[in-house]
Amino acid sequence: MRILLYVMMILFSLMVQSIHANTTLTFKQALTLAYQNNPELQAEMDNANAMKGRFLQSKLYPNPQLTFTSENMGGSGQYSGYESAETTISVTQPIPLGHRLKYLQKLTYADYLASLARIKLNKFQLFNAVGNAYIDALYADQWHLVTKKLVQVNADIVSAIQRRVEAGAGAVLDLRLAEVRLGEARIQKMKAGRDALMQRARLARYLGSELRVDKKLTDEGLQHTHWTWPQLDKKLPQSPQLIEKHLLVKAKRAAILSVKKDIWPDLNIQLGGRHFSDDGSNAAVFSASSQVPIHNRNQGKIYSAEAEFTQALHDLKGAQLELRQNVYTAYLRAEQGLFEVNLVTESLLPLARKSLQVAKEGYQMGRYTYIELSTALNALFDEERHYQQAHADYHKALLTIVGLLGLDSY
Repeated sequence: MRILLYVMMILFSLMVQSIHANTTLTFKQALTLAYQNNPELQAEMDNANAMKGRFLQSKLYPNPQLTFTSENMGGSGQYSGYESAETTISVTQPIPLGHRLKYLQKLTYADYLASLARIKLNKFQLFNAVGNAYIDALYADQWHLVTKKLVQVNADIVSAIQRRVEAGAGAVLDLRLAEVRLGEARIQKMKAGRDALMQRARLARYLGSELRVDKKLTDEGLQHTHWTWPQLDKKLPQSPQLIEKHLLVKAKRAAILSVKKDIWPDLNIQLGGRHFSDDGSNAAVFSASSQVPIHNRNQGKIYSAEAEFTQALHDLKGAQLELRQNVYTAYLRAEQGLFEVNLVTESLLPLARKSLQVAKEGYQMGRYTYIELSTALNALFDEERHYQQAHADYHKALLTIVGLLGLDSY
């Protein structure tokens, strides 16, 4: 009997977990969906495949050319028709000189590596976008729940004041002011509900799914790693943005070498045989030809490639400075967010709730006026909002750090 009961408990637990998994969307699940369905990321992957195709194409040697030539046909006099024709069959093979193909392969491979790094960069940019959208949607839902509770609190206060007015112990003005505040609370509730729907629709945009995400969101899986600034400063070189910029600089350097080698022409080697129809004799045919780079030596292309290389170096330097500033800003926001989260959670919000309770009790006993009660309500509203905003800002700052530095935290 005990074994049967134990088995039933296990099955019930598994069923609950399965239902929870089907109705809840965690942040990791949202990321997985975004990586699979986001059209911008898929487009960047297609671009990388295109770069790979160019690299594969650059490794191929030029195709030979087969030529068939027939001359001196249809003459007049002693030889006519095809009797005096000279027929030539030859194969011409272009041979790239100056190791041109080798440097072209280096260029296309460098472009391919840069495109792969760009995919990783886009993934972490998508990570930040999904993270911000998920956090906004999560705390928009929670704020909506808070506004519902605040509506109930205001409704209870209106009922209490109504009873005092009917008993002749309260002022009608207090009742009207409380009713106005109740109406404002209802407006805040409706606004919070629609804002939650908008944030869910924004999240669905990044996931490549339907109009909006209807599953329950949860803060499970959101990490709370605390870094010091020296730790983050050491991780700056591993940023996907800097890695992509470094590879782009290498690609631009390879482009300069490729353009310089591109002035080398093809050496066209022709081998074949010729048949003389008048006497039936045969002869070998050989020729070699090539362009001579006298006027066009790619001067303009070389100048342009060198300018693009210098531009890539400047972009890299700018990206390094911007990344350092952005990470430091996110670090300071995380520190401030953590401070506010702890202070609001442990002190300010409990004090605001206690203040409202004291104000309600004091108002019932006539020790406080509606002004003190309204002030307590304002304080509770502000701290409830502060609680949601502080948590959202803290999580966003942490996700920004992870995305900027490419940390493997999720």
